[in-house]
Amino acid sequence: MPKVFISYSHDSDEHRDFVRGIADRLRNEGVDCLIDQYINGFPPEGWQRWMENQIEASDFVLLVCTETYLRRYRGQETHGGKGVNFEGVVISQHLYDTYYQNAKFIPIIPEQGNYDHVPVPLKSYSTYRLPDEYDDVYRVLTGQAKYEQPELGEVRQLAGKDKVFIDRLPTVSGGFFGRREELQLLDDALEDTLTPQPPLPQSGRGGGRTSIIQFIAAGGTGKTKLLRHWLNQHDTDIPNRIVWSFYSQGSAEDKQVSASPFFSDAFKALRADKTEFSSEEEKGDYLAELLIRHRCLLVLDGLEPLQHVGKGMDGRLKDRAITRLLQKLAAQHTSLCIITTRIRVHDISDRPHVRSVELDNLQPADGVALLQSLGVKGTAAELDKAVREYGCHALALHLLGNALTTYLDGDIHKRDTLDELLDEYADSGRHAFKVMQAYQQWLQGTPELQLLYLLGLFGHPIETEVLEVLWEAQIPGLTTDIPRKAWLNAIRNLREKHRLLSTHEGRDDLLDCHPLIREYFGGQLQAQQPEGWRLAHERLYEYYKTLPEKELPGTLEEMKPLFSSVVHGCAAGLHQQVLDEVYWPRIQRKSYFNVRKLAAFNDDLAVTAHFFNTTWTTPSENITQEDKAKLLNQSGFCLRAVGRLSEAAEVLQKGLEFATQQKYWDEVINGGNNLSELQLVIGNIDAAIELAEMSKKYTQKIDNKYQRVKVVMTLADAFLQKGERKRALDIVHRFLTKDNGEGDPLVTHHPKNNFRCTQILLAQNEIFQSILLAQNALKVTRKKKFLLDSARCRLSLGQAYLQQDDYQKADDWLNQATIILRKAQMREYLPTGLLARAALYRQTYNFTPARQDLQEVFDIAEPSGMRLHLTDYHLEMARLLLAEQETPPNLPLSGEEQDASATTVQEHPSPDKGRTGGVSSAELSFTDHVNAAAKLIEETGYHRRDKELAELQKHISSTMT
Repeated sequence: MPKVFISYSHDSDEHRDFVRGIADRLRNEGVDCLIDQYINGFPPEGWQRWMENQIEASDFVLLVCTETYLRRYRGQETHGGKGVNFEGVVISQHLYDTYYQNAKFIPIIPEQGNYDHVPVPLKSYSTYRLPDEYDDVYRVLTGQAKYEQPELGEVRQLAGKDKVFIDRLPTVSGGFFGRREELQLLDDALEDTLTPQPPLPQSGRGGGRTSIIQFIAAGGTGKTKLLRHWLNQHDTDIPNRIVWSFYSQGSAEDKQVSASPFFSDAFKALRADKTEFSSEEEKGDYLAELLIRHRCLLVLDGLEPLQHVGKGMDGRLKDRAITRLLQKLAAQHTSLCIITTRIRVHDISDRPHVRSVELDNLQPADGVALLQSLGVKGTAAELDKAVREYGCHALALHLLGNALTTYLDGDIHKRDTLDELLDEYADSGRHAFKVMQAYQQWLQGTPELQLLYLLGLFGHPIETEVLEVLWEAQIPGLTTDIPRKAWLNAIRNLREKHRLLSTHEGRDDLLDCHPLIREYFGGQLQAQQPEGWRLAHERLYEYYKTLPEKELPGTLEEMKPLFSSVVHGCAAGLHQQVLDEVYWPRIQRKSYFNVRKLAAFNDDLAVTAHFFNTTWTTPSENITQEDKAKLLNQSGFCLRAVGRLSEAAEVLQKGLEFATQQKYWDEVINGGNNLSELQLVIGNIDAAIELAEMSKKYTQKIDNKYQRVKVVMTLADAFLQKGERKRALDIVHRFLTKDNGEGDPLVTHHPKNNFRCTQILLAQNEIFQSILLAQNALKVTRKKKFLLDSARCRLSLGQAYLQQDDYQKADDWLNQATIILRKAQMREYLPTGLLARAALYRQTYNFTPARQDLQEVFDIAEPSGMRLHLTDYHLEMARLLLAEQETPPNLPLSGEEQDASATTVQEHPSPDKGRTGGVSSAELSFTDHVNAAAKLIEETGYHRRDKELAELQKHISSTMT
């Protein structure tokens, strides 16, 4: 007999009676039913745990929703911008994600329900209208009917001309050999996504479903070739696909790449209604929803330019939107994503539905077959020996086979005539480079070699019309005296005879080659013909900077040619000219338009990287000293904004040292102050105090009281976090005194200084003064319309009213603050707002959104190394666990609170695992959270929280006794 748990919208007595009638009918027909009401008082294990236990023990969960609820769902945003908000049962994300495709959950719309109202975030489910389709539901519950994924409403596949299709994966010439196990893995994963199955009868769990497969291997191993072959095999089986190659933007480990073009094209292909987002995370969430809705395969080839893959790095993603996209897909179980990369993606590697595959070089027998397919002659033993000499490396063997058949009669013995490789290429691709070196010798003086040099100027596929710009430029030693017909013949020969060019999207006018080929020939051009390299890039700079229709482009899409002009201008050594002509006046518009208006922090990093000899630490010597200081601060600001705090600290330290050497005292004070703030967020409190003291000393060299107040308030903030409340409060009171000679009300009402003042006053429970300060500062921010300052004023007001137990005002101000903080996209400030709002939810017994906000704090703070925020997360999570255990579920609430807290199935953000003792943050116990907070306080000196920690530790002690 199947066991069914029924959860329903608590909208009305009529709906309750309707649900009870359904349950009675099922019981009469042999189905064991339980409705989400606990009749005999409060369950001893706690209300939420009881709910989870019932779901765990059930074979199915019926979610019976009213039209009223579904309309409300469609018209409102859940707290924090995410969550499955069916009115049903509050369950943990861990429990929800455990079930096989979540097929245990079956939403039901009674009577004349409209399928188009079914909320998208539920993953795999079938939807029925009751009572008309009762028989269909009964057959599924009793196993008499196959459980099928519907193609209805918003989960239907697009067909015909409406199908989703992007394919940017290159097609490499030559046959495909081996990789049978990998092909079978891909086939099995695809079959799982195309043929959903019911949950297992007893446990309701689904075991080894795969949402993401990542193939990890060095360059030239054959990752792209594998995917191209597999996609071609399933050309008719996968109607909706987005296949994207980040190799098209370069493959070097230190390459700074933006994911904006990928998102832009993906949204166009999916015909997205929404194109503006309050945060990068929201953008990633939205794309994940669209991909799942359309059952769309996603392939991300060559992801390493978006990863931290340098020495000592662990493969974390640089881009927050890509990170959230992959984490959401990893939790969904109903769509398939395939990744290729040179290093494992840290952010998803520990997820249960992610499969990581180390792709080895070819098997010797497959390497022999590859050479034979290219026309290489020799005995089996001789061919096997050659394959092993070249490390079974797919690209090297492909190049070797073509070289032998083209120039050496296909004789395997003549491979010995290839010169040994130059020392600078002694890496994993050395065998491939050895053959490229031979090609360089054989093609000397031909248009084919010149064309390979030209392709080495770019890090992406290039149109022939752009190459024509270079052909017409008649660059000495590179494009002079070669007629257009000769260029076209060279393209044909490299594509058909030498098989060195890749085909993209079936376009003859789009030329590309393997990234290692671009790397080799580009490097050779730069080393052997530096003047040709410079002139070619200079011509491309002039071409791209005049390409936009608008002198001042207003969108990222319109900015693309200007970004390309920066790349080529810097490669030509025109760093200062590029800054003066393009970057400052047209991209940043002298007011940081790219980051303040477009919030394009990652795009800006990808652009400014070209102004550095060593990324972020050594600006080009071709730039003025003043611009070097500005670029260092700008890069540090962007790195800090996207949560790359350790890199930001290094850059800001370098900028501070540089400004000190040059005696740019304003920059010294600003740099020291910024670095002090950053060290405080990271949790290096003593270093933060030392930097603030240093900056305070340098304020004596300039006549600017505002600078002095800013630095001293940073110092006061650091004192507060260290637990030296009196020193912090003395500074605040000194600046609040009008006649002390060091400050005045206008100074202290500066929004950033004001925020620090209010935080210190609130820590001493001086609420009234805090409210006055925040209100005055808010008047200033409303005039200037600075998002971050506006958010901080609202945050202070929300915190103050929360301390007064004025929950209605606190809720209003804190919600405003978090919304604006998301728009500002400054990650280090958002956790403060989320923590305050989580405390409000906890105190008003609204536990589900409290958990959502806290999980988001963890997702931001842990990977970024924000140890003070992480400490606050553990402390507040411990308080929440206590509240959930001690609070009955049937407290009287207002109408809106009832709507928000009615028994609801909500989707919490996927928890990061492996950071705290190897378990999910969502699985830690009360004691675990308290101990984690204690450890962090000891490490950082965050003694502001000593009293809160002691209270929680006291509870542990009392429980043990």
